Amino acid sequence: MRRESPPEAGASVRIRDVTDADLAAVLAINERSIPAMNSLTHERLRWFVRQAVYFRVAVAGQEIAGFLICLAPDAPYGSANFRWFSQRYDDFLYVDRVAVSASYRRRGVADALYRDAAASVGRPYRLLAAEVNLRPPNDGSLRFHERLGFEPVGAQDHGRVKVRYLVRPLPL
Repeated sequence: MRRESPPEAGASVRIRDVTDADLAAVLAINERSIPAMNSLTHERLRWFVRQAVYFRVAVAGQEIAGFLICLAPDAPYGSANFRWFSQRYDDFLYVDRVAVSASYRRRGVADALYRDAAASVGRPYRLLAAEVNLRPPNDGSLRFHERLGFEPVGAQDHGRVKVRYLVRPLPL
């Protein structure tokens, strides 16, 4: 089933479900976003296609401007950050990753993706949960999440990476 959403929050993008044809562009955006997020393989990206309750892209013209992947609390996911939320909450929508191509940043793309996720799959969940790197610092993401009303609920030092855990009540 293909869903499309009109532009939101001033973004000149449309939001739609990811397709196989989008995966190369999604992977490229992800890899250009390191170290703000972990690297992905094509196989892991396909795993997200199968497991995510939300995996949509923001499209500007014919170009993928960004993407958002969210998982349900019962997803078979071994991430330490996901497990941290799972041990403390049972009614959350987990943001595994959000990335926006550099040429589309600060144009409302991530905001539109978050609002679309909250509107389309957020209904059964009480919280939207995410983590943001403190080391290496991702100050732009921290400001973005703060602006959306996320509150810090914890932190974890993984050695090379330190993250802050954030939640925000749904709906957005």
